[in-house]
Parts: sequence; structure tokens; C-alpha cells
Amino acid sequence: MSAVLNREVFRTSRELEYFTAKELTLQTGHEPERWPEVILKELVDNGLDACEGAGVLPEIKVTLDADSITVTDNGPGLPSDVIKSVLDFSVRASSKDHYISPTRGAQGNALKTVVAIPYVISDCRLGELEIIVGGERHLIRTSIDRIAQRPTFAHTTETTGHFVKNGTSVKVLWPDLSSYLVERLSSRFLQTLTGYSLFNPHATFELNAFGTTTRFERIADTCEKWLTNEQTSPHWYTPEQLRNLIAAYVHAEQSGAPPKTVRAFISEFRGLSATAKQKAITNPIGLSDVYLRDLIKDDDIDRQVVERLLQAMKLASKTVKPLSLGCIGENRLRTWFESNGVALQTFKYFRIAEVDDARGLPIVLEVAFAVRESGGERNLITGINWSPTLINPFRSLGNFGVSLDGLLSQLCIERRHPITVVLHLASPQLNYTDRGKSSLEVA
Repeated sequence: MSAVLNREVFRTSRELEYFTAKELTLQTGHEPERWPEVILKELVDNGLDACEGAGVLPEIKVTLDADSITVTDNGPGLPSDVIKSVLDFSVRASSKDHYISPTRGAQGNALKTVVAIPYVISDCRLGELEIIVGGERHLIRTSIDRIAQRPTFAHTTETTGHFVKNGTSVKVLWPDLSSYLVERLSSRFLQTLTGYSLFNPHATFELNAFGTTTRFERIADTCEKWLTNEQTSPHWYTPEQLRNLIAAYVHAEQSGAPPKTVRAFISEFRGLSATAKQKAITNPIGLSDVYLRDLIKDDDIDRQVVERLLQAMKLASKTVKPLSLGCIGENRLRTWFESNGVALQTFKYFRIAEVDDARGLPIVLEVAFAVRESGGERNLITGINWSPTLINPFRSLGNFGVSLDGLLSQLCIERRHPITVVLHLASPQLNYTDRGKSSLEVA
């Protein structure tokens, strides 16, 4: 009789989930060959959000060299406590999580992937990240404790002569980055920043790729889009989503944050800042002078109370008109196309601004195209909420029964044609088909 194996039940920390190529591919929605662009996109998104939240016209500088990727912005600077929270891989930390709003990103894991990628690409030996903010240099070295089965971080700080008065500079150390093929990598970075300049006409971007500098000047002096610090609308929430937001506030209170009353919570929504409106909402449903924690019932937020609260909030506020989300606009798109060498007589622009009847959410869809005088193949530039996508996310167009590529082919816009096509979609909430939010499902 053969010996019997008595299997041990091993426990593995989920903190390691970010530190494998397979998991990072799921988290980012992209294979390792696109990770340099993932880093670029996450850092530029963060820089733009920081600048816009501070009311500053963004200036983003990107440096790509043989062993690093550096992104510098002119925002208010990344707070030290945020840097520390990014290194806690047992939780997600995000100011966008649970809020329904037309913002870039919202996964709560962007900076975590930026920390993890350098470790994974170093053949799991050591990952290095440098952050300079307010004259202080943070050096983060990442490794793995294989016995405890969790990441470990050597986080050191020092005063630096490289003083950054405003903004944040993040450098991701990437040994042998040039092995990715300099021309291809430079081209992809250039394509991504081209998209950023197109969807963010109020921002200036500069790319220094292996010694060659390209600059995209702003063509607008104002930011005409929904900002990250703008109040969200109760009309964008389902009862379940509002319950999740309330639960997050209660959990934050239990972790040391100040308690929040129901009225204070209501005041954070668009159109509900007036005291009279708050009283008109809370008094009839018995929520005057009640704290959010008082809505707990059986270790959860009382769903029936949340449903009554949301209904009252919606009745007391107006819906948001689609164009309030902001749009790029025909004139700015025409200006961009003209600067990129197209036959202007072929320029066409279409815009759809309406409310999705199924979910009551506003959407703004802008499409523009023109024939390039220089020839070449079709150039497709897609963006969601003012951030370019690394790959075409419109791979499922629902009622059309085809992908965006298929639809363009039906319209006789083939890959071989020298046409630039731009498509941008803005909405408070979108349905993604993958965790990395690289594929969008459009009904």
C-alpha cells in the first residue's frame, strides 16, 4: 500500500496578487509589452486630475530613456500620506472609489500597479520607484518576503537639490527599457500623448523620448469639462451604489475619520447644498439629526432607508444636462486636425449628447474624421472621459452587432485608408467587460 499524503492547508496573503505577470495583466488589462504605456497613462491621468482639482492649467512632462520613465506635473504635489497608503497592498486607496462621476480612471489600484510593475519586470528581484515632491525625494525599493508571502518596501526620503516647488515627479526605474525597441516605444508614447493633447486642449504636454523632444501646446485657456472635485448627482446612483458610498463613509468613521450626519452627506451632492432642501429631504423620512452610522441595520446599511433617501434626493434636485459633462467641440477638433495635416474639406464632426434611457445617465459622444494629405494607413484615436485608451475599447457595440473596427469597415473606412478617426465618450459610469477597464460594452 502506498504512503498517504496528509495535505497541509496553506494560507497565502492576497497582497502578492499584484506581483505576478498574470495578475498585473488582469489588473491593467494589458500584456507586459504594453506596461510602459500603462505607467505613462496612469501617471499622466493622476497629474491631470491633480492640476485640474487645484485650478491649474496642466503642464505634463514625460521623459523616456534607456532605463526609466519619468512623468512630472505642475499640480499641488502628492501628499506624503498618499505615498504611504499606496504601499499598503492589503487595501485599495482611492478618492474616486464609490463616487459615480465622469472622471479618469477610478479603479483604486493605479499607483499600486506603478509600484508593482518595476518589481515584476526585474525578474522579481527588485523594483525601484522615485518620487520627488516639495523638495523631498522618496525612494521606494520593492521586494518580496517569500516566507511571510507579502511585499516589503524600503521607503527612504531625503532632501534634494532638485526642488519641485509645485507638482510631482515620478520616475519608474526600468533596466534595459530600450530593449523594447526604441522606435516602437517612442511611437507609442507619442501616440498616447497625441491623444492626451487632443482630449485635453487646456493642457500642455512635452515628450522627451531617447533625446528627441516633442511638445504639444495647449490651445485653450480654460478647462471645459467635469472636474474631479465637482459634486456628483444623485440621479447617477442606484440604491445599491448609494448604499455602498454610505457604507464607505461609515467604515472611514470607524477607522478614525470624523462622523458625518445624513444632512452633511446630502450637502455633498449637486443641487442639494441649501439647508432648506436638506431639511425638506430628511424631515419627512425621519432622518433629521441622524448620523450615517445610525443607518446600520443587521451589520449593513438599511436598504429601505437608502431607497427612500435616494428618491427624496432625486426629487429635490435637477438632472444634469449631458453637455454639462463638457465636450471637446467641433472648433477645437478642427484646429487639431488642421495642425496634423489633413484635407480640411474632408473634415466631418458628429456629436450625440443625450440621456441613456435605460440608466438615466448623461452621455456625450463625439466623432470626427478627415483624410490625411500625407497618406498612410487609418489612424484610430479613442478616448473615455478625457483620457486616451491604449487600445480600441469599443470591441462590443451591442445593438450594432459588430466592433468599432467592423462598423468602420461597413462605412468603407478600411485600415488601408489614410483617414484619421477620433472618437471620445464621456459619461459618469460605463460598463467595462474586464477588470483592467480596457474593453467597453456599449448597448
